[in-house]
Amino acid sequence: MKITIIPTAQQAQGINFSGQTAVVIDVLRATSVITTALENGAREVIPVKTVEEAQSVYAQCDTANTLRGGERNALKIEGFDLSNSPLEYKKKVVEGKTLILTTTNGTNAINNIIGADEVVLACFRNAAALADHLVGLSHCVNRDVVIVCAGTEGRFSLDDGLCAGMIIDLLKQQTEVETDDLGLLLTHYYNSNKTNLLGALSGCFHLKRLFTLGFYDDIRFCLETNCVTTVPIVQEGKIKKKQMP
Repeated sequence: MKITIIPTAQQAQGINFSGQTAVVIDVLRATSVITTALENGAREVIPVKTVEEAQSVYAQCDTANTLRGGERNALKIEGFDLSNSPLEYKKKVVEGKTLILTTTNGTNAINNIIGADEVVLACFRNAAALADHLVGLSHCVNRDVVIVCAGTEGRFSLDDGLCAGMIIDLLKQQTEVETDDLGLLLTHYYNSNKTNLLGALSGCFHLKRLFTLGFYDDIRFCLETNCVTTVPIVQEGKIKKKQMP
């Protein structure tokens, strides 16, 4: 399996992903939110780039069964039902609902991927399930993997990179993997810090920003590893829970 790392959402623009599986990572917090929402029974998540687009899509939905969520500058968008905290996406809130989500980085990364044969989402919480899915897929099709790290405001974000390193390490335990230089570096960094992810990210810009804003519980939640089996998959602009055989 050949793996390439794209460091930011912006760098995914203009790339033809045809013939490849794209894995999007935004640990803090979009892909953690989406994974949690689907794990807790959300019907689907519609990722959009702008607040205006979110409002437009919402107006066309069954609003009684649709929720708007997301953030700007890490804070809840005025008038929306939910923020970008995964702790808000509880079963009693999201079960059976359609969610419209817009975030600064993660939903842009998802929407910037054009032409991929498959797009799936990853975070620390579903890393093992995601790796199992990629290995199973490799038994059926010969397809390269591109891991797209969402980043933070156009810059590489170490939390996403550390998760990418974890996924590559999990894949190496099951199959032969060839990766680019950034993938090698991130895998080494993960293996050097896998017993203390929070410590490994102590200097991370985005994590420090969320700490400053008081999102301690969100950070702890997002850094929990391999605790759910949900693999979100993007299909025709909507994200659903991949049905396992």
